Amino acid sequence: MPNPPKEDNIFDYIICGGGMSGLSLAYQLSISKLSNKKILIIDPERKSKNDRTWAFWEKSDNPFDEILYKKWNKVKIIDSHKKEKIYELGQYRYKLLRGIDFYNFVNAHLEKYPNIIFKIDAVKEIRDKSGYVEVLTKTNEYYKAQYAFDSTFQLDLKNNKNQNLLQHFKGLEIETQEDLFKSDIPEMMNFGIPQKDAECRFMYVLPFSKNRAIFEFTVFSEKLLTEKEYNESLFEYIEKDLKLTDYKILEEEFGVIPMSDTETEEFVSERIIRIGTAGGATNPATGYTFSNTQKKLKKIVKTLEKEDSKFESESFWQKRHQLYASTLLNVIKEKRHPMAEVFDQLFAKNSISTVFKFLDGESSFIEELKIMWSTPKVKFGKAFFSVILRKIKNSFF
Repeated sequence: MPNPPKEDNIFDYIICGGGMSGLSLAYQLSISKLSNKKILIIDPERKSKNDRTWAFWEKSDNPFDEILYKKWNKVKIIDSHKKEKIYELGQYRYKLLRGIDFYNFVNAHLEKYPNIIFKIDAVKEIRDKSGYVEVLTKTNEYYKAQYAFDSTFQLDLKNNKNQNLLQHFKGLEIETQEDLFKSDIPEMMNFGIPQKDAECRFMYVLPFSKNRAIFEFTVFSEKLLTEKEYNESLFEYIEKDLKLTDYKILEEEFGVIPMSDTETEEFVSERIIRIGTAGGATNPATGYTFSNTQKKLKKIVKTLEKEDSKFESESFWQKRHQLYASTLLNVIKEKRHPMAEVFDQLFAKNSISTVFKFLDGESSFIEELKIMWSTPKVKFGKAFFSVILRKIKNSFF
């Protein structure tokens, strides 16, 4: 049993995990009315590498717009028949943020606040006590606070009661000798690549300049591919489809994002709140996390600013988008219909802003009905009822 916390180990807020969600929360707290609160961030490492790139669409500004690497007001989508279409995004912007720029910006900003402290350690246990929360680390340090915000909790992605898929991708940043790219038009989704094993596969190309771009090969499936398979798809696209031969690779990246309808619990107790993927910020159907994390954190900070206000969970009606996501996951998992064709129809029969709103969980019910009507109705209907039956079964067993 650890000793009671020293005075230096007592904080207002403890942020467990110093990745994107933890650092974003610390940043949003620092620019709020709560900037004088004593805050502790606990993580085994201080992020300092370009370990990921976030690409996402967004209608409003976010706190990190000033460090965006690129921003576009139109995108290109290529369907499974290799038909190209350029979409004007209207109020939306497609944005690109590099991990290293985010980490450097937030870390430099937080260093201006002596009340925000970073500890290199790992969280072992978080306990809600009457009136406070305590955090025990693996080095046996003991901390106390009013609230703990946890992004370290690992979701159970192996429970066969849930639909568990992975979005996995490998990317190459390349530089060519000649000017080959249209820097103002990213290729957001290209489904005109081989769709093997009835999986959902697409390529996207984000141009940084006329001779530099990042190529990402993305797969929605239950299992990862071999390194050889990722490379084959990337190089086949670059060298055979685009016929690029004179280029050099500047950087490589690889990532895995859970696509699962496993139940998440944002408000574990009165004083323990999960954030990021652990708190349900990852869209199960798309894997997008960054912009949804910012929206959830902004809501948390606004609640904290109102001293007597309580955190409110989403209503049953607000959670309907989780049911839509589960249905889509079921279609992918059970291979009911080629997903490349599903996306073909979504973008062909709906405005791109409506698709974005739907995938962001911000659509109206009328818009949702229109989206549903544009999908293969019989197959999605079977998936929908399969999901409902599974939920009923899980509630009894």
